[in-house]
Amino acid sequence: MSHGYATYGDDPEFGQEYAEYPETADPTRRDLDELFAAVDGLRSAVEEADDRDRGLRQDVADLTDRLERGGAHHQQDRLDVLGRQLERLQQQVQALERAVRVSDGVPQADLDDVGAETRALAAEAARWDDLHKELVTKEQRARHQQEIARLASAHEAHAQCDRDLLDVIGTLASTDRSTRARGDAESRLRALTTRRRTLLDEEIPAASEAAEQAKLALREADAVEARVVPQLERAERAWHDLQVRLRTRITDVLGSNALLPPWFGHALGVAPPSGTSGDAWIRTAASVLAYRVTFRIKDQALPLGPPAGDHTDTTERRWTWRARLESDLDELAL
Repeated sequence: MSHGYATYGDDPEFGQEYAEYPETADPTRRDLDELFAAVDGLRSAVEEADDRDRGLRQDVADLTDRLERGGAHHQQDRLDVLGRQLERLQQQVQALERAVRVSDGVPQADLDDVGAETRALAAEAARWDDLHKELVTKEQRARHQQEIARLASAHEAHAQCDRDLLDVIGTLASTDRSTRARGDAESRLRALTTRRRTLLDEEIPAASEAAEQAKLALREADAVEARVVPQLERAERAWHDLQVRLRTRITDVLGSNALLPPWFGHALGVAPPSGTSGDAWIRTAASVLAYRVTFRIKDQALPLGPPAGDHTDTTERRWTWRARLESDLDELAL
């Protein structure tokens, strides 16, 4: 039996050496023949896969050429059909290439298997949003400051009202009853007296209560800030460390020529683009992996997992983060 290359069974010396041991030689020769037949089968399978790969690539090239040569007169539905066919063929090519590489023994990288320490970093980084919500915003602080300033303004209005009253009283004391200035002064006196009563009975007490509440709110805000800010800083450091770890993990896999998981190829391809967009590519890749690690996404086809359901609150951090990542991936595809 010939396998296209020399075997021990074709060697005359091999036959003479084992002629004395016919019981041993025949089983050994059969085992070798079976092994070589298995190798031939694997080689044929790989060659057949290569042929199919070339055929699919030619189909993709033909469809691409047809799409490029199509003018504006072609109907839109025809273009849509060709586009879907092209996408399916490209997916088949990717699947076939993956199968061929797997059959060749290329190692497969599991980027999601990051270990407990990296998952702990992701959990710590994920606390940032909830912690940040506990802080009083600049706008809220500004409103509290305005309430405190309003009390000072009310006291200043009261002081000005007293000064104006003194001036009016001086005018009344120095003018005759029959003069116009005396009448104007009496009118001003009545208005200032009403204004002073309103300030003392209504505006200053209300402003004083609001100012006290504002001061209390600011003291509480300062206490929350003193407690939360160190935790925010730890969350920020965790996010930075997480990004560094995940970038390193991705670049190590790319450098090892290991087989990337399907979700990675679907979202980002198999290698960073050349030029300045390469940095944006690796940042987005690390962020997508961080999203998967944070929310424990296991879907091997969808990089960000299934979309939000009909009744999902899309204002939650998970979905706003997902929307940003989808936008980043779209920009990379341009």
